Amino acid sequence: MSGGDDPSRRRWLFAGLAALVVLGAIWLPRWWEMRLYRQAEALTGVGAKIQAGTLTDARRRVDPGRTEPQVVAALGRPSLSAATEGSSSHAIWTYYYGDGTLTLNWTDGVVVRVGVSYGPPRIPTSRRR
Repeated sequence: MSGGDDPSRRRWLFAGLAALVVLGAIWLPRWWEMRLYRQAEALTGVGAKIQAGTLTDARRRVDPGRTEPQVVAALGRPSLSAATEGSSSHAIWTYYYGDGTLTLNWTDGVVVRVGVSYGPPRIPTSRRR
């Protein structure tokens, strides 16, 4: 008999493939679910960073009418952002500071509203272990 025709070798090969299929059936759904969960957490701001400086100083550096490059130069990238696109684009940028939260509402790349909320920021935390 040649090495490829050995029945016990085929059995071991089949058993190995079956074990891989079972492990994949157990591991793959959990991996996919955790991947989606991490993406959902990122969208809700879990673990968003707290910016250096104070909320009052940041508020002085930004006013309605400023463009995105001007705001990024003044404050840096936001702790959390969400945007929509269409005939008119809208976005909300949130900056967390140790003494409060600064929220910028954007329309077509221009700041239209600046919101300030003093007090410790409420940054979502993960419920994963």
